[in-house]
Amino acid sequence: MNKNYEIKVGLSNKEFIFIRNLLLKNKEFSYSTERQKDIYYKVKTGRLKLRIINEETSNLIFYERKELSKKRVSNYLISANSDKNEITELDKILRKQFEVLVTVDKRREIFIRENIRVHIDTVKSLGKFLEIEIIFKSLIKAKEQMKEITEFLKLKEKEFIKVSYSDILINKK
Repeated sequence: MNKNYEIKVGLSNKEFIFIRNLLLKNKEFSYSTERQKDIYYKVKTGRLKLRIINEETSNLIFYERKELSKKRVSNYLISANSDKNEITELDKILRKQFEVLVTVDKRREIFIRENIRVHIDTVKSLGKFLEIEIIFKSLIKAKEQMKEITEFLKLKEKEFIKVSYSDILINKK
């Protein structure tokens, strides 16, 4: 399984503008945007979601992580699908096997530098968030990189969130 080390934090409009501008000015990061719809299915262990990207492609993602800390390690598997016509069929198959838990709609701005992914998300019904994912082989190096990027973005650890968007939406209902 692949591994990433991640954090998430809510953003005010002022923080959103500051961080977005800081990242856009930093030429070390590549930039792109996506509309994502994550359909979470009820499974026995871990989390299973179908991520539909720009209504064109999809990723079936299974991941496991302990929700004990605001800095978390996720173990994950991804199966990518680039056939637009198969997205609906895949969702139908999954719905026959699993109950839908929740759907998360978001606009994601993606900044990538090597193994570091910074996401600025505008999540429907929730607001603005920043998420940092560091894909790693060495957790020690990932922790060093996380410290560097959180300091660069002037993030405060006490404001990190230890649950996923799906959990926040479920608890909001």
